[in-house]
Amino acid sequence: MKKPVPDPPAITPRLATVHTHFSVCNDSHKPLFAVCAGVDIEDALIHLSMTLKSAFETNLQVCELAEQEVGDLAWSNYHSLEISRALVESLLKGVRGREVKAE
Repeated sequence: MKKPVPDPPAITPRLATVHTHFSVCNDSHKPLFAVCAGVDIEDALIHLSMTLKSAFETNLQVCELAEQEVGDLAWSNYHSLEISRALVESLLKGVRGREVKAE
């Protein structure tokens, strides 16, 4: 027998952050800061993207102002930040695409 009303699609739970502390200064004191648990993954990725953008732009200024030896290190850091930022943007697109497919 066929049901007159189909079952609603299963709702996939949203991913979220878990409590993670940081800024412990080599265990010389208790952690000063923490990522709070329960923040929606998309919101957390947006904040991470903004933080990486700031670090990216600050590091670019260092690259332009630093002497050769330090400048080489700054350029290496620049590329690491560029990779990190691209990965975050890709994750955000994936999370948003997942939402569209689920609807």
